[in-house]
Amino acid sequence: MKIYIASSWKNESLVFKAKERLTEHGHEVDAFVDASSGRYVFHFSEIGNIDELNAMNFLEDERTMKAFKEDKKWLDWCDTCLLLLPAGKSSHLEAGYAVGIGKRLIIYQDWYPDGEFDVMYGFSDLITDNFHEVMGFLA
Repeated sequence: MKIYIASSWKNESLVFKAKERLTEHGHEVDAFVDASSGRYVFHFSEIGNIDELNAMNFLEDERTMKAFKEDKKWLDWCDTCLLLLPAGKSSHLEAGYAVGIGKRLIIYQDWYPDGEFDVMYGFSDLITDNFHEVMGFLA
């Protein structure tokens, strides 16, 4: 199975751990934090003072568009998008795009705090706080 991991840089270690576990079970995995496979890895800190940017001029930067094209390439490639929470707007847009083009969506968080939810999580094929359930679903 080809899996795209969508998450936040705040979850960098979790993304690496998930990639490792999934790869050990024979899955091909794209992780936005891992350049070891030749993937273009982009972090907002490369841009400079992001407080001076807005949604329109941020997209004018070549690195931003390169990162967008790289992420889209891997989203188009995958069979399943794994949204690791907590995550921000970009990750949620990636998950929505994946569902929109017919990919399966798994939403995982090690615990779900009361009061944090979204009705659109109904698009997911699996929402869980148990990584063994993720592995079972992918098997």
